[in-house]
Amino acid sequence: MKSFKVVELKLEHENNFIILDLIDGIIINNEKPDDPWLIEISTSPDFKDILKELVGAELDLLVTITRHSNEPARFKGIFNEMNEIDNALSLIFNGRIIVQSPHYAQDLLTHLLDEGYEQEQLLNEFKAMMESKAEIKTSDD
Repeated sequence: MKSFKVVELKLEHENNFIILDLIDGIIINNEKPDDPWLIEISTSPDFKDILKELVGAELDLLVTITRHSNEPARFKGIFNEMNEIDNALSLIFNGRIIVQSPHYAQDLLTHLLDEGYEQEQLLNEFKAMMESKAEIKTSDD
């Protein structure tokens, strides 16, 4: 079993990312075949109303571990639990890290060019998708 400190967590909601005000967090690799990763974070109650609607749902997260300069990992899993503790919320997720190709940037650029993006529009879409680590959708999908 391995664990890492979570330094930033972004939760995808309605095609945008909610950046949670992280108080503390940990991600643990349980080294189990099904849902091998567990994330537990504490956050401010700012998004409590939105979060309570998402308990039990499958979500996409961007998780940055150890230090803010690290690239975030894409995580897909179930939002299992939300508990109030003092003036904070404890959130628990189970799921898996989505491993992307080491050639993701090149594949993404090729995809966007094939889709007809040019100049400023190409740059803006490329930046947005690189930040979100979005899956590259093809016409075959």
